[in-house]
Amino acid sequence: MRDIRFSYRTNQILLQLRKWVRAAVLLILVVGSLFTSLYTVPADSKAVVKRFGVYARTAGPGIHLKLPWGMETVEKVPVKRIQKEEFCFRTRKAGIRTEYVGVENIGSVSLWELRQILDEASSYTNISEERSIRRQVERLFQSEYQMLTGDLNVTDVEYVVQYRIKDPVAYLFNVREKRKTLRDISQAVMRLIIGDGSVDEAITIGRMETQRKAEEMIQEILDGYDAGIEIVAVRLQSVNPPRKVRPSFNEVNEAKQEKERRINEAWKEYNEIIPKAKGDAERLIKEAEAYAVERVNKAQGDVARFKKVLAEYQKAKEVTKRRLYIETLSKVLPAVDTRWIVEQKGAEGGILLKLDLGESKNAK
Repeated sequence: MRDIRFSYRTNQILLQLRKWVRAAVLLILVVGSLFTSLYTVPADSKAVVKRFGVYARTAGPGIHLKLPWGMETVEKVPVKRIQKEEFCFRTRKAGIRTEYVGVENIGSVSLWELRQILDEASSYTNISEERSIRRQVERLFQSEYQMLTGDLNVTDVEYVVQYRIKDPVAYLFNVREKRKTLRDISQAVMRLIIGDGSVDEAITIGRMETQRKAEEMIQEILDGYDAGIEIVAVRLQSVNPPRKVRPSFNEVNEAKQEKERRINEAWKEYNEIIPKAKGDAERLIKEAEAYAVERVNKAQGDVARFKKVLAEYQKAKEVTKRRLYIETLSKVLPAVDTRWIVEQKGAEGGILLKLDLGESKNAK
């Protein structure tokens, strides 16, 4: 009887365990299915859903459902984000004062950052020696920025390609190595454009045209690949002669600028002095003409006045003579300081009074 009771209790326990195991398995299946079915897409992205590795559909931002347990997988693609590829330098720290890694400051960059740069370029070999790693990064940058112009000059070109993903399905399925493909196309196009022009065009007057051509040519090649990428902009950060000859090149440019400055100063002085001289000459001519007119008019007035006096004189000579004598004295006597009053009787006369007007004026 004890054996029968023991086996009965054992069967009951096993039945309970089976129920609990079934419930636990069912709960795990439900939770796992729910967990592997829900996914969230950020606001700046789209989700490409693949069913057993084959494209199924595209989902927009928000919360969505998919088949659980890996039957459908999701790959999120940032379609609204502007991304960039940097050539000949890398951004070390973005912010108000952005820090860059270039050939000039490789010595101050940590080995971890340099390894990251080499890993991104797929050119890193497992070398522990610090000097070798820095040389690899320097050669990598040199291979990106050294270009040959059409007039057989070498120039250093640093530039950035900004792009966004316009078709996430084409971006994921049509091109295998997206980033490497974009970088290779950008470098080939930039070398072609720089190689078709002169070094002066690349450094000075041809920058805007180079950027425009690069945008068009890169976009045309990507559209031919149906890569799903749209080029937003190509920006030339700097275009300079090689570092070894850069000081001499800068001296030549400074000499040219000094020449232009001197020429502009000479033209400035010319434009200030010549018009002023012409104005002074014109003023003197006008003054001479006015003086001539004044002298002629005054002479003509004197002649007319003399003729009138002559006519009156001829009519009454003594009266006119006396009037002219009195008028002349009225003009002369005010300027005389000492005056004598003389009485004249016949042939003889005498002094009656002396008026010293000058002393009286001084006394006052």
